[in-house]
Amino acid sequence: MTILTTPELAENLGGGDSYIRTRNNVVKGLAITTELNPEAPEVIVVGNGVNIRKNARLFLEQQEYVPVYLKQAVNAWKLLGKYKADKYSQDPIIIEKHRLHRPAEKVDGILFLSAEESYDVEVTSSNFPDPQKCKKVELAAIDYVVNHYKYQGYSVSDLQSDNCGYDLFAEKGKTILKIEVKGTSLDEKCFFLSRNERTKSVDPQWRLAIVSNALDNPELFIYSTEEMEKVFDFKPLCWECRIPQT
Repeated sequence: MTILTTPELAENLGGGDSYIRTRNNVVKGLAITTELNPEAPEVIVVGNGVNIRKNARLFLEQQEYVPVYLKQAVNAWKLLGKYKADKYSQDPIIIEKHRLHRPAEKVDGILFLSAEESYDVEVTSSNFPDPQKCKKVELAAIDYVVNHYKYQGYSVSDLQSDNCGYDLFAEKGKTILKIEVKGTSLDEKCFFLSRNERTKSVDPQWRLAIVSNALDNPELFIYSTEEMEKVFDFKPLCWECRIPQT
């Protein structure tokens, strides 16, 4: 995935310090740091500054998908995908749920985003385990990882049904982890990664947790995105084919 420098990002989205970047009163994209918005891109905590409040409402009114970039390091930004604003809430209960470490008095509201529609192709083979066994392995792996992080003092939320590119959201103080869990009944650390999961792995908080021998003698291996890319060989099993648009 292409990494943009800060000047390149400014050329694409417009300059300024706001994470909701505008040009000529049009939102061109978002430049997010997960330190301030750990639940991003689906949930954005909007501060009470005049410009950011204005930009948040402008984004909601615009109802268009725009590129969202996540900061990887100093002067390094990766494209996460395209998102639009769905809802802006100033409900105190909603703010309290999502503000995390941000002081309540400095939060104006919570902006909820959704990704541009995409789909993942399910690859099947006669060599794959039967679906019933796969489900048992999956549930055993999830339980093992949840217990692992709870033992370390994290509060863990199960987001499997949200299709957000990871299974678990783990929080301990200001530390946030977004964990994709893969389980196998074998010793070999082998797994399948969907397009959505691979895309979301650009988030510095994303982690891959593999549980081998999940049903009998589970062993846990945890990788950052950089570690995953170095350790594993990625081989495509299918291709999406479309007529090029001119």
